[in-house]
Amino acid sequence: MRAVTRRTAMKWGVRMAWHQGLLAVLLVMLVGPARAELAIPLGEGGDQLDVRVIEPPQGAPEDGPLVLWVVNQYGDLPGPESVALALARRGATVWMVDVMDSLFLPRSDVNVRNIDGEPVGSLIQRAVEAGRPTVVVAADRMAVPTLRGMRWWQERSDDPEALAGGVLIFPSLYRGAPVAGEEPELFSIIDATNLPVMLLQPERGVYRHRLLDLRERFLAAGSDLFVQVVPEVRDYYHMHLDEPQPETLEHLDRVMDDPAEARAVQSLPDDILRAIPLLAAAAHPTEVRPIDPERTTPVDRQTGLQPVEPQEAPAFELTDLEGNPQRLDPDFDGVQIVNFWATWCPACVEEIPSMERLASRYPDRLKIYAIAFKQSPEHLREFMQDFDVSFPVPVDPDGAVAAKYDAFAFPSSFLVAADGRIHYSVNAGIIWDTEEVDAIVRELLEIEPE
Repeated sequence: MRAVTRRTAMKWGVRMAWHQGLLAVLLVMLVGPARAELAIPLGEGGDQLDVRVIEPPQGAPEDGPLVLWVVNQYGDLPGPESVALALARRGATVWMVDVMDSLFLPRSDVNVRNIDGEPVGSLIQRAVEAGRPTVVVAADRMAVPTLRGMRWWQERSDDPEALAGGVLIFPSLYRGAPVAGEEPELFSIIDATNLPVMLLQPERGVYRHRLLDLRERFLAAGSDLFVQVVPEVRDYYHMHLDEPQPETLEHLDRVMDDPAEARAVQSLPDDILRAIPLLAAAAHPTEVRPIDPERTTPVDRQTGLQPVEPQEAPAFELTDLEGNPQRLDPDFDGVQIVNFWATWCPACVEEIPSMERLASRYPDRLKIYAIAFKQSPEHLREFMQDFDVSFPVPVDPDGAVAAKYDAFAFPSSFLVAADGRIHYSVNAGIIWDTEEVDAIVRELLEIEPE
């Protein structure tokens, strides 16, 4: 039992006998998790990981699990912290570490994907010394440095079972966005991971249709992979809380706009705790898989319209917000732009006005299909009230059409010429009424330059 001094008792206004003061302080501590700080040295250069330790309330069993929470590249957010506090209330100790902050790294996609295995590996190495069931949790792009850290630790450990495994929430495991329509490439750490992993994949997430391929890659590497599809939510679902919930997750339906997201966040602490025994019981190979050095760095993102090898544009038939069927017109003597977007994507929204201005230049020879990715018509109708557009907004409810086009990033757009083939694509938001874009459109329309 933790010793409590008379001075501490006085601080709490307790002027009773010693045993009464001790009881009073313990009762206060039982209200919620306790917090502490921990510093873990990295190498010999003076760097260190600054770890926030969230402990269960006093009196909880001392052999509860240890959850290593690798903070997302965007830093501390109310949602993950609320989940961490809920884990502590369930008896887990949570170590939260912001690797980018500890290493003074700017919060860019490239910097995240370039983090090697030492930071998370050192975190694991320190954690397993306690001899408790230990799991490491990460989301989005932080999944890559987390897997690297698991392998880094595995290379140096004589007991790979000391770490139950990793829980990855909507992991982004790709080297970056390729030219729109081309197959993205996974980081080589996927093929070098054979420790057990649990994937929590949102049903409406961007990478949902790639889940089976990803599963095969993990299994081929020797990892015992577990997959849980989180129903009715999209990526970042646990990051959409505006205010921390330090005491309970029971009332999230009052503070979150999406009831499905509220349910998913409420379930997340138990999802993580249920994963620990599954991962711990899986195989933990001692042999470390080799890693391909050619696929360890991120690829440069392609910006602007890119010429592609002409290929037949996949057919589709969707319904727009007016209830009208929308499909590619095989007999259209002009350019058809197939655009995939979503209301949660700022770049998608920013390009809508310039897309409308381009459409107005060629009203008879340019068609635009702004296909909304996995969104409800009700939400879209309300959202589109702020925009005056002439082109249809078809709804791709399950992302099947986006998958046909191999749309990887959002927005993604494909320019289809009169021959029915894709000639240009772009996997980023652009300004559509520039001279450069106009020149490409006129080229496909076979109009002489002005």
